[in-house]
Amino acid sequence: MPESVLADPLARGSFDGVTATAERPSLAFTSRIGQGVNTGQAWDLAAGAPLGPPIPDFPADRAEWAFGLPAGSPTVAWTHRDRVHVHDLCTGRELTLDAHPDLLGLTVHHGRGAVVALFGPANDAEVAVWDAGTGERLADFRLWLGHHTAVGRGLLHATPATGALAGLAGDAAVTLLDLERGEEISAVPPGCATLTPSPDGLVLLCPSPEGLGVHGLDGDRLATLSVPAPCGHVAAALVGGHLLVAAALHDSPGTVFAWNAAAPAPSHRIDLPAPANDLALAPDGTLLAATDTALYAARLGT
Repeated sequence: MPESVLADPLARGSFDGVTATAERPSLAFTSRIGQGVNTGQAWDLAAGAPLGPPIPDFPADRAEWAFGLPAGSPTVAWTHRDRVHVHDLCTGRELTLDAHPDLLGLTVHHGRGAVVALFGPANDAEVAVWDAGTGERLADFRLWLGHHTAVGRGLLHATPATGALAGLAGDAAVTLLDLERGEEISAVPPGCATLTPSPDGLVLLCPSPEGLGVHGLDGDRLATLSVPAPCGHVAAALVGGHLLVAAALHDSPGTVFAWNAAAPAPSHRIDLPAPANDLALAPDGTLLAATDTALYAARLGT
């Protein structure tokens, strides 16, 4: 029987998206619906408090913003009015690039923190990489993602753990890119996935009718986590040497189960007061849930 864990509101309001750093310090970033304007906000999870002021005119679509530690400093990138903004939360410095990509992410390019952007159409996609501090263009290459025009994918990254690797999650497969070499290196089925560090290196988490699969980057299934029902939002983190995974049920998104991936059965159950719009797991074991009523936090043990 999974242990029942209480989720407490970290902040009241309507939250669209949330993500957390893949390595310590345990920080998070959220997009929030305000009265007439969306805002972005960083969070210090150790303090349980906002980190810096909110960013106005922030996009709600998770494809249009990214957060992480690409070079040791917490960085958020987002699109607004045909420009990409890159903000270093430690220094307060903000860089602006003239671009409006379909997908946006963060990466590490030969040791330098960088922004990666993908531009459609899918049948002639372009990938561009810029230095997150100077705006220098570091890489630019073409990519074929199918015969259609819409990109229709999500960009998977967990900087700095993913290094120069990024994934493009599609309907049928995850396309893995080496951003330093400027090329596709493999395509791993199935398409819906979360890319995360684990004790076995980088892995992909893939919901399926049989359970929540843990796959290596070669596509081999390393483990299967048992689920009581089909999953929707999935989050994961490497916590104390263990891979923790959390997933909201597709037909009951206010119910979240969590696993220590060393065992197939769920270890925790979290019943949220509202359906989860997005989930994140931080490296200190904090589960975050963005909902229409609040940003909730629950501490999970390993």
